[in-house]
Amino acid sequence: MRTIYNILSTEFIQKVKTYSYTQKNVRTNITSWDPELVGTSGAILLYDLKDELLAEVKEEVRKHIHNIDDYGSLTAMYVLGGRFSFIQWHNDTPHTFAMTVYLNEQWDKNWGGAFVYEDTSKQFITVYPDYNKAICFEPPVWHTTNMSNLQAPLRESIQIFCDSDGN
Repeated sequence: MRTIYNILSTEFIQKVKTYSYTQKNVRTNITSWDPELVGTSGAILLYDLKDELLAEVKEEVRKHIHNIDDYGSLTAMYVLGGRFSFIQWHNDTPHTFAMTVYLNEQWDKNWGGAFVYEDTSKQFITVYPDYNKAICFEPPVWHTTNMSNLQAPLRESIQIFCDSDGN
């Protein structure tokens, strides 16, 4: 598990947020994820980053992870987690690399929405969203996102996955 602070430029973050405001094609966790992963979660909106934005996110990540191409093809999405949304325990297989970049400028721990993972010594580690902080790892790592509450704003992030060619 690796943490990287200030991974994306503020200009790129604003470009992604502006892009999401103009999109009519949006997926949700309820319509596009395995039902076992969704469970009883509230809605999570997923905006696939394509073309120029995908190339730009790859270049921004490459500044910190120089060997990102070694993990295979990269996909990315802007994610808005609604109130009462969460993601059940999973390990992100068959991906070869996974990264979450948090985009909320403010986040109160009392709102929930934390990333929780089990480390190699079977300890549970909790990571709260901090603006422009990335959590990245090579699957399989068992993790979850706990439920955000009614007072929380939408939980904003960019989710990045790499897959070995041919998958």
